[in-house]
Amino acid sequence: MSTSVTGEKTNLRRLLAARRRDRTTAERTGAAEAIALHATALPALVRARRVAAYLSLPSEPGTEPLIDLLAGRGVEVLVPLGRPDRSMDWVVHELGSVAVGALGVPEPTGPPLGAGALATCDVALVPGLAVDHAGNRLGRGAGYYDRALADFPGVVCAVVFGDELLEHVPHEPHDHPVDLVLTPAGVFRPSRDRDL
Repeated sequence: MSTSVTGEKTNLRRLLAARRRDRTTAERTGAAEAIALHATALPALVRARRVAAYLSLPSEPGTEPLIDLLAGRGVEVLVPLGRPDRSMDWVVHELGSVAVGALGVPEPTGPPLGAGALATCDVALVPGLAVDHAGNRLGRGAGYYDRALADFPGVVCAVVFGDELLEHVPHEPHDHPVDLVLTPAGVFRPSRDRDL
């Protein structure tokens, strides 16, 4: 791992985390609703039968309206369950079956399906602090999603605030890029060769 890239990532994470802390509840609520609205026109999500999503933290663009929208359309939604070895398991999302996990993030309380359940999803909605125009995603640094997505055959879509879509994000070879970016302003398609 390059020390300069690691330093760039750390500095950018601090800046973006501070910016997120400064957002008002109204901004976050509006962003969550706009993201869900834009998702309704996304062909990859319209066709999907099973989607991997995540339970957003208070500082993140909210995923609750989007998950509700998908469930209302009959889409089965899986949400992650972090494991101590930094791997992810998956659980079918059910309203009200959420608890705060060991890492302080919301986690499902239903029966785990195993790490392989992700491969049965058509789309994976993933969190990020930023994404660049080439689809490079900056996560929180633990690598859970990069490892989980390594062999994922479906469409990977990051969910970020509009000002977190950047021209360049520092990245390394093990960082898994995304195919789409969902923001409150709309959908961005990074310069990649997939018809989504």
